[in-house]
Amino acid sequence: MDRVKDGAHLAALDARLPMPENVSYVDALAALIASEDLIRKTCQEHMSPKAITSACLFGFGVGNRALAVSSGFRTMVEQQNSLCALPLVRMHLDTLLRLYAGFWAANHQSFCHEVLMGAQINRMKDADGHKMTDRFLVDKLTTRNPWVADVYKQTSGYIHFSGRHIRSVMRMEDLGSGDILHGQLVIGPKDYNRQQEDFCESIRCVHHLNLILDFALKDWFIRMCRPDGHIPDATEIWGDYEQQPES
Repeated sequence: MDRVKDGAHLAALDARLPMPENVSYVDALAALIASEDLIRKTCQEHMSPKAITSACLFGFGVGNRALAVSSGFRTMVEQQNSLCALPLVRMHLDTLLRLYAGFWAANHQSFCHEVLMGAQINRMKDADGHKMTDRFLVDKLTTRNPWVADVYKQTSGYIHFSGRHIRSVMRMEDLGSGDILHGQLVIGPKDYNRQQEDFCESIRCVHHLNLILDFALKDWFIRMCRPDGHIPDATEIWGDYEQQPES
């Protein structure tokens, strides 16, 4: 793991681009670390605003949670603990969904203040009067990132106790014919038959979420945190850049 942490592989992948499917475990983890640095730098660049607004605090909260969850995910991957790592993917997606809820709210400053005071986002409404439930947020984000719906569905099964957790203790071996040879019950946090390379797909997912979070946070701090409340059109800041957050 020292090879990853000392940055020796950071040049192998551009952290600003999604990873290829055939990425190695070492390079994937290095790119994930680099993507966390992008979020950290974006937040730090905006930590001395002329005035602290509720929207500023909301953005910093999003960035801080994103860094904490991504870091925790890496730790669980290193320990080969998928039952803890995969729920964190769902939590990471939750952070992104709620950041976009801020873009879609009728009054984002009031929205941020209410969230700061304890309001539940899934009971709040967007500018068109739609209640911003998880399903609404997922469906809206999926129009731009179709893979989000599948990630939400697959990782939600790890949040609440389910058959996935029961099956995790059973290790069955069978013959080529499908007849059961023998079975074992395995108790412990470390995956019995999963290698580090088996985590590459979930690492790619968290990395991609980090990239979207970083860009969305840049847009949030530049356009949504102005003390005068004015929100410039996204094209004024980003032109026609196809990855700009939808607002």
